Amino acid sequence: MHLQKNIGYWLLAGLAMMLTEACRKDVHEFVPYTPVGEDLNALLQQVPEINIQATFRFEGTGAPLADTILTLPAGVRLHLSHADALFENENGVPVPCSTCPDLQINTAFTARKGEAIALQLSQLTYPEGYVLESAGLLRVEASCAGQRLRLRPGSALKVQIPVVSPKNNMALFTAQTAGDGKLLGWKDGSLPALPVLWSSTVSGALQSGYEISLPQMGWVNCARVLPEASSPLCVALPNQFTALNSRVFLVFQNTNTVVELSGSVASSRFCLQRAPIGYPVHVIAVARTGQQHWIAETSTEIGTNTQLSLWPKPVTQQDIVSLLKKL
Repeated sequence: MHLQKNIGYWLLAGLAMMLTEACRKDVHEFVPYTPVGEDLNALLQQVPEINIQATFRFEGTGAPLADTILTLPAGVRLHLSHADALFENENGVPVPCSTCPDLQINTAFTARKGEAIALQLSQLTYPEGYVLESAGLLRVEASCAGQRLRLRPGSALKVQIPVVSPKNNMALFTAQTAGDGKLLGWKDGSLPALPVLWSSTVSGALQSGYEISLPQMGWVNCARVLPEASSPLCVALPNQFTALNSRVFLVFQNTNTVVELSGSVASSRFCLQRAPIGYPVHVIAVARTGQQHWIAETSTEIGTNTQLSLWPKPVTQQDIVSLLKKL
């Protein structure tokens, strides 16, 4: 008798549960997406054109290397002067270029916003977080027979960056990086970028631009701080888009500036604390969830809103690459 009662009880309980589930509205449980930030970064690496890079090689013959000017594809000129006194290895031992069997000077330069996004070169000072206007981003590295070199104390490399209309108050900012090599921001700005004229080695015509002196190897930025008053600006995405799988950028219009907003793995909000008021910007969010890629876009003027909400639309990988190549 007790067995029959227990069986009846469980049948009724099961029936009640089935009825309850049948009456419920559909509930979609949020399942966090697998972090794909590195995959997204790899996709963005397709954006920079191959011709932003140039490598120059010299074979030491024992004779001092003559002063020379290395011209990058973008017209940037790197002056290699007194080369035997320029470099040392990472232990501080001088490395004369005349005795180096395989000296390589590796360079990259871009003044395009889409390439700055792809190379993760956001235009913010470190640690203050002020927004920069850039005339160009330059990387210079040197090696001897595969051994990394650095500039000797007191040495510098003169660089000329062509621009149509040089501006005042431009300066040299050097990259500050974390232990993993990720850019934290740009530091200093005490070394001036001087407006200069020089004669083109090809046509002989006068070229205007900036002249800077590099005190170290790596990435540098010819830039100036945007002086306007600032305001916080945040972009809110749907809950499944966080710093694990999304990146959000402010692309300034009429100013050569691009800034990546800061996000976290626990939030779908991406923010810039010191956005200069009055500048028109194009807001771009790119993301990946699983195998699906996403883009969200809008335009605004900084200071109009302190928070914007965006809803990404599904796109292909090529859509993202094509969008950034146009910037």
